[in-house]
This record gives sequence, structure tokens and C-alpha cells, in this order.
Amino acid sequence: MTRFIQFPMDKTKMPEVRASLAEPEQTQLVQELRSAPGVQSMEVSFCPGQGWLALRYTFNDLEAMKGFGSTPASKAEEALAALPWKDASREAHEFKGFYLWEV
Repeated sequence: MTRFIQFPMDKTKMPEVRASLAEPEQTQLVQELRSAPGVQSMEVSFCPGQGWLALRYTFNDLEAMKGFGSTPASKAEEALAALPWKDASREAHEFKGFYLWEV
């Protein structure tokens, strides 16, 4: 199972976002997300062309993905979404689906 979520950010602030994510407090939040129950892997990306901070998860199974929102890790995700460079004029986008391992 996969889940993609992208948070709108000021596209001109990639250096600031990267520097912030390298700070111990933010690094700890990312580690909480990566070590959440049922998370196989998690990647963080930034799109400077459109201004998105994206998180991509692969979960062990459907139950792990469904239960993710009720874990303490979901609070860590909320904290990342609230970075000072958030673009409040846009909404976050989320996609949940099946990982096509055979492709």
C-alpha cells in the first residue's frame, strides 16, 4: 500500500525548507514518521517548480495504512505541514493506493 501527501510551500523557499528539515527537531519528526508501525519506507521530496513538500510512504499492508492516522506519527506529519513557508492559499493533496510491485 502506498500513500502520497504533498503540502503546499512557497516554491522560492527550497533552501530554507531543506535547512529546516536538517535541524534536530525536524529530523526527529521525520524519524518518527519512518519508524511508525507498519511503515516500510518513507521519502521526503521538495518540488521547487510548483512548491510542494511531499511525503511518500510504503506500508506493510492495508491495515497499517488505515491505522496510520491514529498513531502519534500523524502529529509529526502535521508539524511538518505547518512549516513557516506553508502556502496557505493552496490545499494539501493526498493519494492512497496499491503499490504495483509487479510493474
